[in-house]
Amino acid sequence: MKLFKVFAGIMGFFALVFLVSLFFPRQYKIERSIAINLPVQETFAYLNEVENWQDWSPWNQNLDSTMRFFYSQNKSGIGAAQYFRGNLIGIGRFRIIESLPNEKIQFNLSLDHGFMNINQTFLFSSVDGKTQLTWLDEGDVGFNPIFRFMLPTRIQNSEIAFEEGLVTIKRAAEKKSLLRIP
Repeated sequence: MKLFKVFAGIMGFFALVFLVSLFFPRQYKIERSIAINLPVQETFAYLNEVENWQDWSPWNQNLDSTMRFFYSQNKSGIGAAQYFRGNLIGIGRFRIIESLPNEKIQFNLSLDHGFMNINQTFLFSSVDGKTQLTWLDEGDVGFNPIFRFMLPTRIQNSEIAFEEGLVTIKRAAEKKSLLRIP
């Protein structure tokens, strides 16, 4: 009888956690934008080239000094991939899964051998000869109570990473463009 009460108490606790998690959101959308002082074609070309990603990505050597980068043979457009390995971040990759010239780049970030997979999108638009770059991440974490409890923190951390990443993209793309001017 005592063992049954312990078992019932444990099951009741897990049921309560699951019920409380239903009040947390399961869908999310993170969207941040920045104006870049370059034509859309130049900004798109810069981001479509995966070898440039280590310059601006929030997941680079500034975060993990042990990171090493490797690249697929195809270095731009659909299928282009940047693989990385570091002591803090672990093993992962970025792969471009959709590339519409001067409009959109969709990529997949995979960490820990696919344990975490996230699709994100860059949207490009021209405003007065400059690029309006939007970084978008949206998805659904389902009914997993742990993911639902963690979602607000993940959103907050991603918003910060996107804002920092966009500022870094702006600086890196504009600097690279200046270096190409004869």
